Amino acid sequence: MRTRTQRSGLLAVLATAALLAGASQAAASPAASPPGTAAGAAARQAAAPVYLNTVVDQWTHWTPDWHNESHAGTLHAGRNYFYCYTYGVTYTGNGHTSSVWLRTDDDTHNKNVWVSDVNLDRDGFRYDVNLLPHC
Repeated sequence: MRTRTQRSGLLAVLATAALLAGASQAAASPAASPPGTAAGAAARQAAAPVYLNTVVDQWTHWTPDWHNESHAGTLHAGRNYFYCYTYGVTYTGNGHTSSVWLRTDDDTHNKNVWVSDVNLDRDGFRYDVNLLPHC
């Protein structure tokens, strides 16, 4: 019994050390660099896109707002990738209200355009800012 307790304690210590090593490694990586720095910009460009599900076809925008003047193209419903999020003009749709906008490439060949997160499925809407980096 004592050996099992010692082994559990040793495993807990090793797990904690691994977490701390990973945290210090992440702090030293460019992804943890301040957004305004060159290293931060490079990290944002290199970040892998996150795939989330959208539930309706929607307009994309050149800026994070719903105004007709910023309309860029269309993002179709389904599995889509997103690079990062930012805060913009509050939008209501699909039973949600949010000021979170997601940067993506749309289905009409426009790059770095924005869509509101209100058209994500339930889990995507709930967790998008936890899964995506801030732009």
